[in-house]
Amino acid sequence: MPTLTLRRRDPWWGLEGPAARRRYRYQRFVSATAFLASLVALGGAGLAWAIQIGLLSMLGLHVALPIG
Repeated sequence: MPTLTLRRRDPWWGLEGPAARRRYRYQRFVSATAFLASLVALGGAGLAWAIQIGLLSMLGLHVALPIG
């Protein structure tokens, strides 16, 4: 029965060589960077939304967007 771990490793990990390990690490780096970029985009959209509908003004932060 396979274990239910989050970080499963390829059984051939040690036999594939350094190029395969480099590629795996690069793919993890790119995916983590994309995930962080999406979180920043969501945060920015949420902040713009809060400014636009006036939520921040109710909290005492008077910020205006240069658009709309």
